[in-house]
Amino acid sequence: MRSLNAVRGGLVFGAVSLFFAAWVTACSGTEQTAGTDAAPAATATATATTTTSLPDGGPPDATPPSNDGGSAESGPSGDILGTLMGSCGEVRAELSKPTPSLKVDTLTFVAGETYDRPSLSPGGVRLFDTPNAGGSSTESEVMSYEVLRYCEGAKLLKTETEVLYGPPPDGGAASITDVLVEIDGKRVGVSVTRAYKPQNQGPQTDAEVKALLEKKLDGILASSARVSAQDKWVKQVLHVFAATQSSTDAIARVLPTIDPAKRADTIVLVTRTVGGGFVYCNPDPALGQECP
Repeated sequence: MRSLNAVRGGLVFGAVSLFFAAWVTACSGTEQTAGTDAAPAATATATATTTTSLPDGGPPDATPPSNDGGSAESGPSGDILGTLMGSCGEVRAELSKPTPSLKVDTLTFVAGETYDRPSLSPGGVRLFDTPNAGGSSTESEVMSYEVLRYCEGAKLLKTETEVLYGPPPDGGAASITDVLVEIDGKRVGVSVTRAYKPQNQGPQTDAEVKALLEKKLDGILASSARVSAQDKWVKQVLHVFAATQSSTDAIARVLPTIDPAKRADTIVLVTRTVGGGFVYCNPDPALGQECP
């Protein structure tokens, strides 16, 4: 585990720069308006403090804690396995909008890091320990939660098998979502998928990526239509882990061509992984390695 995300370095650097500028100005005798520089410097310092890792061997959930975390502030909080760059703290701004959206980030893993219980937040550990509804998607669901906790202050409400549903209103498929979280006091459904193709089969085509997205978007509409009143979310996040830049580019290219009725108001969050073969392959390769 490492203290991760360049945002932190920027905040601390910004605070130091503001302090240095104020010191130089004071020494030169230049007149300043009271409070114009002091407030931003204090804010940067406070924000940097809330993102400091705890020295107990495991990352905290978002600060201040509430059940499994949660933070009123935007941007990174706590710590995360790997190094995350790109869209962070932007999903929460989309929750009140009636339109779909696309956000992209990159999560990089290196040799020496390990995907295990001590490297996860309390909510991540709960997902790590809880059997899902089938398949080999535990790693992607755990890391999806970790990204949302770290960037959006999400707290885990229910796992895949704990969310309550009614019967499909149209007699169709009984689709379910993967994780129920709370962000800014709002319930949010999270559906997770992986854009991956074995290297010896060539890159994913636009048609393959579009089929994957349409299938998941259809499932989001179906699960949203039958979720119980007590678990009903304001909208869903389709979190796509992409194993290559080619797949990431294909998602951005084909998503606007999908029927707007399928996209509805879904937030599509694409996390491009580097050295994250464990998210896609079974057995898991070591962190820092890709899937063959």
